[in-house]
Amino acid sequence: MKPTKIFLADLAHTHSVDNSSLTIPLNIGFVKSYAVAVHSSSVNISLFKHPEKFLCSISDEQPEIIGFSNYGWNQNLNWTVGKYVRKLLPKALIVAGGPNIDSDPDLRRNFLKRHDYLNFLIVDAGEEPFAELIDWWRDGGGNYNLLPRNVVWLEGSEVKCSDERPLKKNIDKRPSPYLEGHLDEFIDAGMVPMFETNRGCPFLCTFCAWGAASKNLVQRLDFDTCLAEIAYVGKRSVAQTWIVCDANFGILKRDVEIAKTIRQIKDEKGCPEKCHIWLAKNVTERNLEIGSILGDMTVPVMAIQSLDDEVLVNIKRDNISTETYVEYQKKFHKIGSRTYSDLIVPLPGETLQTHIKALSSLFGFGVDMIANHNMRLLAGAETNSTETRQKFNFRTRYRLIHGDAGRYRCPDGTTLEAFEYEESLRQTGTMSEDDLFYLRKLHFLVNFAWNMEVYKPLLKVAHLYGVNPIDVLQAILENRALPDTAFADAQKQINDFLIRFDQMSHSEWFDSAEEIEAFFASERNFERLIDHEFEKLNISFSVILLQNYKQAFDAVIQHIVRSLGHVPGPVLDAVATFTFTRFPALDIEVDQFTVSIPSNLSDLTEATAVSFSPSPEHVIIHFSENPKRARLRSVLEDHQGRTLSKILDTHDITLSDLQLTVHERFAVQSLIYDSE
Repeated sequence: MKPTKIFLADLAHTHSVDNSSLTIPLNIGFVKSYAVAVHSSSVNISLFKHPEKFLCSISDEQPEIIGFSNYGWNQNLNWTVGKYVRKLLPKALIVAGGPNIDSDPDLRRNFLKRHDYLNFLIVDAGEEPFAELIDWWRDGGGNYNLLPRNVVWLEGSEVKCSDERPLKKNIDKRPSPYLEGHLDEFIDAGMVPMFETNRGCPFLCTFCAWGAASKNLVQRLDFDTCLAEIAYVGKRSVAQTWIVCDANFGILKRDVEIAKTIRQIKDEKGCPEKCHIWLAKNVTERNLEIGSILGDMTVPVMAIQSLDDEVLVNIKRDNISTETYVEYQKKFHKIGSRTYSDLIVPLPGETLQTHIKALSSLFGFGVDMIANHNMRLLAGAETNSTETRQKFNFRTRYRLIHGDAGRYRCPDGTTLEAFEYEESLRQTGTMSEDDLFYLRKLHFLVNFAWNMEVYKPLLKVAHLYGVNPIDVLQAILENRALPDTAFADAQKQINDFLIRFDQMSHSEWFDSAEEIEAFFASERNFERLIDHEFEKLNISFSVILLQNYKQAFDAVIQHIVRSLGHVPGPVLDAVATFTFTRFPALDIEVDQFTVSIPSNLSDLTEATAVSFSPSPEHVIIHFSENPKRARLRSVLEDHQGRTLSKILDTHDITLSDLQLTVHERFAVQSLIYDSE
């Protein structure tokens, strides 16, 4: 019997990125490994990441069965490619699966009508249904009463579904796509390895689809297999970044051993440099242990999304207490870990005031990185339901998902064009879009001044004297500094910058899916899109600021802190000099810089601030350009035709690397990071 030829595709936009910026398709690897275990040599399954390679192979080999992994970041690519494939192979069985599929029948109907090249959707975990669907297809594929469980299809205008498959706490031991060699070509190509040691999420957060497929049950994969996969990939991969895909790493005791195994690979081989993890939502001592083991490989994520009690009820989220949160911040700092948290706006019930209060609190807690996200409505999440939209008076708009666009050639000469966009929340019953545009500017300043660390030493010292960084950043936006003609030109430059930023932030939004699709259907606009004229605002405007406005911001931010009257002048001047030298403008060539600061400046703490007096004795601080800064400046000068945001994300480079190396770090450690 001739093997059934099957293609599985986890397609990504590869137009402007190389393999090192792509993730290994672990998802379809699991589907293949299970299907091969069930069907052995009677199936011939190929995996694909690159659209053009997939299209070429489709034309040459013409598989009987095709499976697409569906996510919010490749849905339109699947639609474009899928419609082409359906014309080429009208009799093929084409299915899709993934977490971004709604449970609401009306939304499923809309999806299936648009993606009319599909025969079926597979909901929840896909390994078993897909393997059974192969048998169903071989047996003639005519009797829909015999379809596997967890299959959805459209019959006329009616959504049909087979029975639901029960879930188990432990996923039966099954062959690993890594250990079976199914993912070797992607490892060898240098793609970013992904690992899954458990599935699902026990929490009910309404904005997230992570736990949807597992019905909020945490399912364990075989522990010994997980360790063997890490060892296997560690021997073959040269990728500088790894990703552990668990929603709550650290929720299980065994996760400590997994972390130790990853760290051992790093210590023995020197890579990966970074391992992205999402720690368990309710922070425990185990998370601290994992943070200590991985050390500089990771930044502990302690997400809160909101600090308002009403909002937390609305989104079905239960944060840990403020006291516990602060305690763990200090503990992570004590073991040398930087910390990360994030907020989402506009969550149901959140107001401008409650959100700014949360930002102020996170600064007060000493969080090292504070990320802010516009609320995206994800298919599969409760917030995407019609009921939730109506209950909280949601108004949404659409914008690009940056970097996810491309033009792909088919063997017959056809050219396929696709780009991805998101539907995001722009107004609720408690927050207006004007509020969100104000926050867009404020969030940019939080990211630039604090997360990128451009002004972090100065803001930290101001905080020691009772000035919350959020007050300084709001003063920049609202021109609340005391009038001073000496700073009029600098303030005008900043206002020009903010006007330009505001105009761009308005222009990135479209009122409907039809409007954004029509705009980029224009040949000129699509050409601009793939030429990366539409880059992420935080990245592009950070570069613009560092190129053209750095001196103006230096002058005004120092003036604002001084005008508030809390920080003694000698302390402010010394810290400002250090801060501005440490992060120079982008066009400054650096061999070596030096500054002189009071020798006791590192003794400045919250406890000593009131009585602190700068020493007349000074220490010389030496600065020099580090290799990453030199590399990044080169990337910024020559990134035409490539997506800068994705290059940064997957090459272990951030704009923070534009800061200079401080050689007398012991003398200024407390100015940059919290220390005990």
